Amino acid sequence: MKKVLPCLLLCSAAAGVQAEENNWHYNIGAMYEIENVEGQGEDKDGLYEPSVYFNASYGAWRIAMTMYQEGPADYSNFTRGGYFNRPELDIHYQFVESDDFSFGVTGGVRNYGFHFKDAEGANAGTANTQRYKIMPDWDLKLSDQLRFGGWLALYRFDQDLDQTGYSDSRVETETGVTWKFNDTVSLKANYYLERGFNEVTDSNNGEFSTQEMRIYLPISLGSTTLMPYTRLGLDRWTNWDWSEDITREEHSYNRIGLFYGYDFNNGLSMSLEYAYEWQEHNEGSDDRFHYAGIGVNYSF
Repeated sequence: MKKVLPCLLLCSAAAGVQAEENNWHYNIGAMYEIENVEGQGEDKDGLYEPSVYFNASYGAWRIAMTMYQEGPADYSNFTRGGYFNRPELDIHYQFVESDDFSFGVTGGVRNYGFHFKDAEGANAGTANTQRYKIMPDWDLKLSDQLRFGGWLALYRFDQDLDQTGYSDSRVETETGVTWKFNDTVSLKANYYLERGFNEVTDSNNGEFSTQEMRIYLPISLGSTTLMPYTRLGLDRWTNWDWSEDITREEHSYNRIGLFYGYDFNNGLSMSLEYAYEWQEHNEGSDDRFHYAGIGVNYSF
């Protein structure tokens, strides 16, 4: 289950440093996230996702380093199952930066370091898959109230794909319009697509597709940001049982959530987020998921 807002306030501070000043700006922060608690209620499993990051910008350049970990946790006895570590390095260049139009490009590499465990909890090997990224982003002013913006990421995966189950290519994008009612309230309506596919072979092993409408209502109240949001599933299918059965499974995912951010106006900011997601599957039972996240960021 993908995170919709991995901390809007913190990441906007980390990623949105303006390029007009040729001075160094830094952000350092951490997040702790949990998912899937109710959906795995019988054995009390969920996902445990800690992360730390450091960003530095100078003029039109920005470098971002992140260390993220994901894996199942049994909340009944606090034991861990198989997991992966995900270090990532991104470099972004802002080609154009103005109120009327902005355009930048990010290039990056991420490593998925998997640590597998068997049914008894014993170590069952490791695997490493690299993901290479190129991602343009844009923002266009259409009127005083209306803007069009988004990003488009192209990925290539390499190494140990048979073990990790990933397809070799992926495209991901979120783009749409923002209507500004006033300085306090805006409405964002975005289309989201993530599609994993194979270019090297004609197999559809490990492929998937997700299409969603994502709607946000940012409310700015001085140092406080509140943002109710929803994502409405348009189409979703997967074949994660790629090693045994490449038949695609249909899903229906929908989510509602609330993001809260607070800026202490001294370089320090924090965020809280909660979301509820309901899923329907054409194979197996339906699931109900909870997501919760807490983050802290310091800018200097």
